Amino acid sequence: MNRRKTVAILGITGRLGPAVAAAFSDWDIRGLSRRLPNADEFQPEPETFALADRQTVATLTGLVDGCDAVVDLIGFSADDARALIDAIANTNQKPAHIVFASSTAECSPGHLGAAESAPHDPDNEYGSGKKDARLYYEEHFAGTVHTLILPRLVAPRDPHRREQAYLEAASTGRVLIPGSGDQRQIIASVSGVADVIVRLCQTPECLPSGMLNVGPPKDVAVEAAVQALIAGAGIRAEMGRHPDPRWRGPHGGGHEPLDTSLLQQTFTDIMWTDPIDEYQKLGRWLAENSSPTERPKPLVRASKKSFTPMRVIDVHGHRRDVVLEQPNAQLQTLGKWLSPAFYVNTGRPCNSLCVYCAVPPHADTKGFTPVESLEPQITSGVSVDCNKAILIGGEPTIYPALFEALDMLREAGLGSDHVIMTNGLRLADASFVDKLIEAGIGTIHLSIDTADPELYSQISRTPGRADQQWLALDNILARPQLNLYIYTCVTRLNGAGIPDLLDKLHDHAQKADRPAPPVVMAFLKPIGDGLTHREKLLPDFQTRAQIARTAAQHAQTLDMTVAFRNLQACLVPELLPYLMDYYFEDYSVDVTTKEPEPYSHNEYWSHVDACSSCEHQTICPGVYRDDQFVLKGEPFQALDANGLRIKTL
Repeated sequence: MNRRKTVAILGITGRLGPAVAAAFSDWDIRGLSRRLPNADEFQPEPETFALADRQTVATLTGLVDGCDAVVDLIGFSADDARALIDAIANTNQKPAHIVFASSTAECSPGHLGAAESAPHDPDNEYGSGKKDARLYYEEHFAGTVHTLILPRLVAPRDPHRREQAYLEAASTGRVLIPGSGDQRQIIASVSGVADVIVRLCQTPECLPSGMLNVGPPKDVAVEAAVQALIAGAGIRAEMGRHPDPRWRGPHGGGHEPLDTSLLQQTFTDIMWTDPIDEYQKLGRWLAENSSPTERPKPLVRASKKSFTPMRVIDVHGHRRDVVLEQPNAQLQTLGKWLSPAFYVNTGRPCNSLCVYCAVPPHADTKGFTPVESLEPQITSGVSVDCNKAILIGGEPTIYPALFEALDMLREAGLGSDHVIMTNGLRLADASFVDKLIEAGIGTIHLSIDTADPELYSQISRTPGRADQQWLALDNILARPQLNLYIYTCVTRLNGAGIPDLLDKLHDHAQKADRPAPPVVMAFLKPIGDGLTHREKLLPDFQTRAQIARTAAQHAQTLDMTVAFRNLQACLVPELLPYLMDYYFEDYSVDVTTKEPEPYSHNEYWSHVDACSSCEHQTICPGVYRDDQFVLKGEPFQALDANGLRIKTL
C-alpha cells in the first residue's frame, strides 16, 4: 500500500492558499498562516496547523519535518527563505522539494513576454524581495526548487478584497482603471495555479529546478475583466481612466504578456477556468460579503483631482398649483424655505464618509469646485428667477471658499435666505453658526440619522463625532432667526430606531423652548455607496411603508411633523400629505444656454406598469431603476385622484 505523501503549505489562508490546499486532496496537509482560516477557507486539523510568523524557525521545523514537499506562498525576502532553509536543516526527515510562488514582479516590463531562461530584472521592492528569496533557495536547498512566475491571480473569493477598489469607484457611476482598458494581460485562476503546484509535487522530476511561467495560454483585456467584476457585483457603471498615471490598482496600466509555452508543453491536459467567469464570481462575493461600515480608503489623491465643469444645475421649483386637497401647513412652509432655489455645488470632499453617500468622496476624482466655476451656477439660477441658493457638497461647511461663495450670491442680487445642507460637525462651533447667519444663511438642512452614538459611528464611518451633531442642533435651536429641518437617510441600519431619533430631537427642542423641527425621512437612494452596499442597506418596499407609518404615528404623539422622500404614494396612500414630492417641482437648467430642461436626477428613475394608469404619474417620479433591479416584487398600484386637488392626467 502506497504511503500518503505530506505537504506543508506556507500561507494556507488568503487568496491562493485555500485553492492549493483543496488541490492536495490525496495528501496529508500541514499549514501555516498568520491568521486563523475563515469559515469558507480550508480547515486544517488543529495538530497540523501553525498560527505563527513566517520567520519563526522553531515552528517551521516542526511543520516541515517529515514532509515530502513544501509550498511557499508567502516568501517575500531572503530572510523568509533563510528561515525555511534553517528549519529544514534542523529536521530529521527533510523535504526533497520546494515550490516557491514568485511573481512577474521579478521581471522588468521588457522581459514579461520572454522565455523562462531570460534574465529577470525587478524594478520594485516587491519584485526584488521575490528574486532574493528565489536565489537563496536555489543556492542553499539541496533538493529540487521550482519557482513559479505568477501573473495576476483571480479567485472566486478573496479575504484581502484586493479588487474592492473597483466597486468603491463604481459607486460614483464610473469605474476607474489604469490605462485605456484595452491592455492585454495574462490572468490566472487560483484553481489552475493550484493544479500546476500539485502536478509539480507529484512528479518533481518532470522539470529541472528553475523558473516556470505559470498561467493560461490566452490573455484578456483589463476592461473586460473589470466589467465582469462589477457586473458580478450587480453594479452598473461606465469605465474611466484613473487621473493619476502612476496609479496601478489591482491591474497595471500596460500590456503584461507572459510566455507559458513550457508549461503548456509539460502539462498538455491542464485546464484553466475562464478568468472572466472567475471575476464575475468574485464580484458577486465582494458584494455579498462587503462590510459597508468599514472606512474606505481614498482612491484618488487630492493632488490628482481635476474639476469638471457642470453642464446643468438643479432647481427646486415652487409649485404654482396646490395639488393636494389637504396639504400639511408646516410642509408648505418648508417648501417655501427651499423654493424657488437652485443648487450651488461646492464639490465632493467631506468630513464624513457616510455609508449611503450618493457621491462618495473617497472615490471622487473632482475635488472642490474652483470658486470661479461657481459663477455659471449662480447666473443660471438667477436666470430662472430663483431667489435663494442651496449649498451642497460633499460637505459645504468645509469648502475653503464658502464665505466667498456667499458674497458672490449677495453680489448677484440674491437675498440673505440661503440654505446650507450639512452634517453639522462644524456647526458644533457656535461662532461658526453666527458667521453663517451674517453671511446670508437662513435655513439649515441638518443631517442626523440616528440617536445611537455607536450606530452613528457605523453609518458615518467617522467614529466618535455623534455628540458634535447634537451640539450643532443645540446651537441652531438657540438662534430662532434660523429655519431648521432635519434630514434622515433611512436604511436597514437605522429604520427601526427612527422613533428613538424623534424622541431625542423632541427633547432637545423642548430644552431650547422651541418647536421640534420637521423631519424629512428620505429612503436610501441606490446610487453611489448606497448602491455598492445595497444588500446591507436597502429596505424592501413593504418595510419602507411600515417604517413610514410607524414614524408618522410616533411623530403625532409628539406633535412633530415628518415628511418622506423616495417613497411612492401607492405604498402609503394615507400619508399622501407628507410626501415632499408633492410640494416641489424639480427641474434643471443648462448653465450655457440658461434654458430649463427635465430634472437631471430623472435618469435614475423609471416607471412600472401601474404608473401608466395612475392619476399621480406627473407628480410621483416613479421608482429608482436600481430598486427594481435589486428588489423582487412590485407592490405598486395605480391610484385615483383621491387626495388630489387637480387631476394630473
